[in-house]
Amino acid sequence: MSAGRVILVIGLAVAGYAYLSPSKPSAPPAPAPKPDFSRYAIVEPPRSPETTVDVPLPRARPSVPQAQEPKREKTAEAILTAAAIAALIVQASRQNYYATGRPCACPDDTMRNGRRCGGNSAYSRPGGAQPLCYPTDVTPAMIEAHRARIKDSNDARLTR
Repeated sequence: MSAGRVILVIGLAVAGYAYLSPSKPSAPPAPAPKPDFSRYAIVEPPRSPETTVDVPLPRARPSVPQAQEPKREKTAEAILTAAAIAALIVQASRQNYYATGRPCACPDDTMRNGRRCGGNSAYSRPGGAQPLCYPTDVTPAMIEAHRARIKDSNDARLTR
């Protein structure tokens, strides 16, 4: 090998080492000076006792008695919307199916092996169990029946 090649190889080795070696951490930067906002401070001039005026505070207006409305208790039928009732019905339908010990009520459920149920779900198969999987499966008649059940249970509770 010639001397020129040796120098070239050594030069490349040194350059590669310098490029690949971790650099030493530099000194932390000096903290930035905090800005001086004192020239922007609002200073009120001193007041003499002669210039001070006592202003009376406004008093609260006397309340005028108004006709008291009877207090209305929030009942479950007033609180729950149709969408919330539909979600409750779907959840109850799914729970009733899962109580039988089978995992695939709806297509988006997962089997015991972790795969998606899809076409193997009870919802997708004709005959047999027909769980409600989506809020669109709930009919308005089901919602009204649920509201009536809630109202009856509230009425029975209030008469006790």
